[in-house]
Amino acid sequence: MVTGSDRFANLDNVGLPDARQRVEAMEAILGFAFDDRTLLLQALLHRSAVLERQRDGVAAPSLPSNERLEFLGDAVLSMLVAHYAFAHFPEYGEGMLTEVRAALVRRSTLAILAEAIGLGPLMYMGRGERRIGGRGRMTVLAEGFEAVVAAIYLDQGLERTRDFVMSLLEQRITMLLERAGTLNAKSRLQQLAQTQLRVLPAYTLIQRSGPAHDSKFTVEVRAGEFSEVGQGTSKQGAEQRAAQALLLVLEPIIASRSSEGEPESSQGGESHAP
Repeated sequence: MVTGSDRFANLDNVGLPDARQRVEAMEAILGFAFDDRTLLLQALLHRSAVLERQRDGVAAPSLPSNERLEFLGDAVLSMLVAHYAFAHFPEYGEGMLTEVRAALVRRSTLAILAEAIGLGPLMYMGRGERRIGGRGRMTVLAEGFEAVVAAIYLDQGLERTRDFVMSLLEQRITMLLERAGTLNAKSRLQQLAQTQLRVLPAYTLIQRSGPAHDSKFTVEVRAGEFSEVGQGTSKQGAEQRAAQALLLVLEPIIASRSSEGEPESSQGGESHAP
């Protein structure tokens, strides 16, 4: 952690307009002050702004862009989100945990979190990026959010970084996962089965094993001639796993039929079960 005079580094001489004001506004949003404020300023500097200055013949800022911070922030976020998924979804196996992590660190999710904290107006970016999507452009915001996470990690440590990320995720987790289609596998399967196979999925509890406090449920889902099995520590979790497994089977089959111009039908498929 940087201490001493670096805490009060002169942000007015880095060659960026409103540097001090933007950093102070970002600190107000985060709720704490940085020891090295130039690190936070760097997180706000997108490469498009640096390249634009070069094209315009304007002197480059004395700070590099946030690309390196973005790299580190991506890794820190992935670790924190993986730990969160592991702790909060005990019924999920490796496959579903991987999907949850992917849904929570994808660019569209990070852009939502960036907008939630008001990061956009504080970012330095090129004119082209502003025209394409304003300061709410998904890519710039997502990369900026990753860079801010890295800056917090380097300046404040892992626990404060975890607190920051979790404070944003926990109140939006269901919305974010549903938006990414991760938690609503049963709804997706029902829609696909109804529109493409003309049937409704049927769920059957095949087995419940183990003591009451540590039960394991096995559920079969069937849609027409297609079926898959899922397991979980709750019946609902097992149904979600089964639905997700059947979606992985059905979606490429439906896509293949559509590309070949086959008529929709509820027949002709083979049973699939692990």
